[in-house]
Amino acid sequence: MKKLAIASIIVILSVASISLGYSFEASAQESSIPAWIKKTAQWWSQNQTSDSEFLGAIQYLIDHNILHGPVSNASEAGNAASGASSQNSLVEKMNDLQSRYDTLQSKYNLLLQQVKSITTQPSPTGENTASILAVAVRPVIASDGFFETTSYKGSILKITVEIREGSGLVLVNTAIPTGVDFQSSARTAVMVSQNVTGIDLSKKDVIFSISSANNDDLQAVDGGSAGGAMTVLLISDLLGKPINSHVLMTGTIQPDGIIGPIGAASDKADAAGQYGAKIFLVPQGQAVVSVQNCNEKNEGPITYQTCTMEQKPLSPMMQSKYGMQVIEISTIQDALKYFNST
Repeated sequence: MKKLAIASIIVILSVASISLGYSFEASAQESSIPAWIKKTAQWWSQNQTSDSEFLGAIQYLIDHNILHGPVSNASEAGNAASGASSQNSLVEKMNDLQSRYDTLQSKYNLLLQQVKSITTQPSPTGENTASILAVAVRPVIASDGFFETTSYKGSILKITVEIREGSGLVLVNTAIPTGVDFQSSARTAVMVSQNVTGIDLSKKDVIFSISSANNDDLQAVDGGSAGGAMTVLLISDLLGKPINSHVLMTGTIQPDGIIGPIGAASDKADAAGQYGAKIFLVPQGQAVVSVQNCNEKNEGPITYQTCTMEQKPLSPMMQSKYGMQVIEISTIQDALKYFNST
């Protein structure tokens, strides 16, 4: 700003014959100031040329009698005083403009901080906009009075995450108490997220909130299988990347970022398809479903039945039933490719 003021004064002096310790030639000489001198002054004010280049331009004015040395007679002294007064007036105006600019800059910074503070506050409803859906299962036990059979029913979980200033705590918030699986998965999710993003969370508290349309499911679902989804959520939130809501997944998370195996993959796929997912991610080797094939053979009055289990690809069945692909993944990076795509 000071360079700009000085350079502006040099240009004004070249037109108005003002001086402070120096004076310019009369109007015949004023028009003889080369354009390169003015351009050098402009560049110097914008830090586009060196001080030596600028001083060389001033020396050129002196050497060619365009800019004279110190005044000696009373008349010139009077002109110099007048010039000094004009220069002081100009400097005062420049200082006033600088002061106004600084005030506006200060107000702008204050407004920016207020806007940032508002946008980072939690919403009145307490909802966190960073969320992901995960698929888990709960056991369903049926009895005919003599025998009990266990089947599995898929359940859709909503997981949100909040990161606060703290001391490195990892918390799981649910509507009703849950077992250790969720807590263990949450801790591993935080560790893997730090490794993937390079962001240190040791001075932050990470709070996962888990809910379901039927909160009773939370007591029964296998919380470990939500670990992969929790990790995807936290990484995406830390990196500021959106989550594709048409993708769902199931899978545990291991400390090295590997997506670990789960149970009841076909039941979870069925729950994801009913929800409306377009892509369902499962651990490597688990995009299959066991289908029982039975054959009967009659020997006299006795009928013999022989049954075998056969593994069939799960994706074609889900494509036909729901229009949903089932894709196997090995690592958390594989999952992120699908969730962070549009």
